[in-house]
Amino acid sequence: MPTNKTTDFTGQSFYVGLDVHKKSWSVTVRTLGLEVAHFSQAADPDHLVRYLHKRYPGGDFISAYEAGFCGTSAHCSLRRAGIQNIIINPADLPQTDKQKKNKNDHNDSRATARYLEAGILRSIHIMTDEQQELRALFRLREAKVGDVTRANNRLRSFMHYFSIRFPAHLQDRQYLSNAHLDWLRTVNSKTQQGQDTLFQYIEDLVYHRKQLLGLTKKLKAAVLNKYPQYYASGLSVPGVGSITAIGLLTEMGEPDRFDDPDQYCSWLGLVPAERSSGDTVYSVVTQTRCNKHLRPMLIEAAWVAIRKCPFLLAYYKKHVGKDSKKAIIKVPAKLALIILAVMRNKTTYNPAK
Repeated sequence: MPTNKTTDFTGQSFYVGLDVHKKSWSVTVRTLGLEVAHFSQAADPDHLVRYLHKRYPGGDFISAYEAGFCGTSAHCSLRRAGIQNIIINPADLPQTDKQKKNKNDHNDSRATARYLEAGILRSIHIMTDEQQELRALFRLREAKVGDVTRANNRLRSFMHYFSIRFPAHLQDRQYLSNAHLDWLRTVNSKTQQGQDTLFQYIEDLVYHRKQLLGLTKKLKAAVLNKYPQYYASGLSVPGVGSITAIGLLTEMGEPDRFDDPDQYCSWLGLVPAERSSGDTVYSVVTQTRCNKHLRPMLIEAAWVAIRKCPFLLAYYKKHVGKDSKKAIIKVPAKLALIILAVMRNKTTYNPAK
């Protein structure tokens, strides 16, 4: 459609809903309560910017897309071009049952544009590129822990299958130490294939452990360089070890990010959820929406904390009742708030205060 050169949309707001994918974007444009454009384009922010400025010169553009695989690169490109873009949590996009059963890229972009125009979408917290890269290193280390666990399990499974048993002086140790691996290297299989398989399982475990150690050292050095005081404050809290403190700082960033304690606990997923209808009330201990990297870590730290800190033990006793599993969820929420407080104040933990 030819564009009227005299058309001027100065001061008029246009709401752009995006459904982004690797190769293409689905785009919906709304203004004044109307859908004025709907199309697919290449996955290129510059292409969208040129289209909007050419078709609606002088307009104010607000866009949104769901957080996902593409990170924040498109967000940054749109922001630099003057587009007021936000990134939303996919779970925050309201959808009717009809929309859920007829889900596709075009409908998603239409819904995003419609709710963006209505003013009910809120942006997630956007980290700096530096913080995102630090977080990526932490998550890489977390994945490497999984690699070590799998390599360990494969080796043990091979041993069980072929009835390879450690000598008496090594049997009581759960961790496969260097002494265990050295002994395994002396085991003779009946065929060369069996020998090759055993040695490969051993070398895989050694390799992944070496990788994990290297990643842990790099991650700790990076956190100590960026957040030395916050890290030291976090370590002063009972139950909090090096990896827990590192995890919080890499996933959260600056402790001042959260103004509301409830918002902080909700982000961690350490708040109860409820589904009620009439007289029927169904409560669950924690909500499914959480930071899946931190919540398990904090729950594990809570079990250690109640053994080390009388104050947290008393807090646990207060809520334990008949169900210890429900009570222990309250402790990590308390522990997380304590960690946040000492980090913000750059102090050490003092249960007397």
